[in-house]
Amino acid sequence: MQDLICLSLPTRQPVAVPPALLLCLGNFDGVHLAHRRLLRAALDWRDREFPGVPVGVFCFRELPSDVLLPEPPGHLCTAGERLDRFAACGMEYVILADFPALRDLSPEAYVREVLVGRCHCVGAACGFNHRFGRGGKGTPELLRRLLAGRALVQEPVLDGGEPVSSTRIRALLAEGEPQEAARLLAHPYTLCAPVLHGKALGRTLGAPTLNQRFPAHAVLPRFGVYATACLAGGRYWAGVSNVGIHPTVDSAAPANCETYLLDYSGDLYGQQVQVSFLRFLRPERRFASVEALREQIGQDVAAVRGLLAGGGILPEPGPGTAPDARG
Repeated sequence: MQDLICLSLPTRQPVAVPPALLLCLGNFDGVHLAHRRLLRAALDWRDREFPGVPVGVFCFRELPSDVLLPEPPGHLCTAGERLDRFAACGMEYVILADFPALRDLSPEAYVREVLVGRCHCVGAACGFNHRFGRGGKGTPELLRRLLAGRALVQEPVLDGGEPVSSTRIRALLAEGEPQEAARLLAHPYTLCAPVLHGKALGRTLGAPTLNQRFPAHAVLPRFGVYATACLAGGRYWAGVSNVGIHPTVDSAAPANCETYLLDYSGDLYGQQVQVSFLRFLRPERRFASVEALREQIGQDVAAVRGLLAGGGILPEPGPGTAPDARG
């Protein structure tokens, strides 16, 4: 595996590194509001001081936490979704690096040999808390010195007095606050995965469902039932999605996402379906009987229909919204 690969966006085709690049540095998990502010600032900086120089992102294929921590935090998007969001924010290139291959370089060697020598970096933008080089000893101040002042450092983007961060968004999802998470992400948290054959338990309850697994390392939202928007067949459908283990009927099953699509009829097995988490309806719980569970499912469907009647929970598909299996 190459330790560096340059992709042109939005095509994702491997290309040679351009002769000059303005690079945005970071992990960019989720490409949330603060990340977007940094990308926008880099584009503005290019227009002022580096006319004609393309703007790209330098990040790692794997998040460093996946390598360094025994129990890394979950990811807010897949690798493919991250590339799509870079392109939507105006980035022209992304350089994907192999973290294990570069982790032991000193901060000075990392900038001199990798960013400048191989990536042709003429200026770099990063967040206030960006760290790089062996042991994370490189700081934004050091980056500015090593690049002879050609570094843009983004100050914290505050919301409610607290910085917008991937850690904060993960905590909101764990607490069952998908609306707040979506506000900070600039889009709902989504699951895009193939529909798998399950045990047909939903069908026996009168509500046939789509069974999906969360990708490896993905954030698991709080176990419970959600109002969701599901992109299938080129349009959105309202859904009732259960994230968890289904304690009433199959408590030994691994955690997954099981979705009932309102008013949908058809076979989606094997197809990629994108599920966007919009509202938390209730926690997952064990019911005294299957009949009690069936009654609760009816109430959940009625709650989502009530949200539909209020309008605004289903977005319109646009460019780049089709489910993508490449991530």
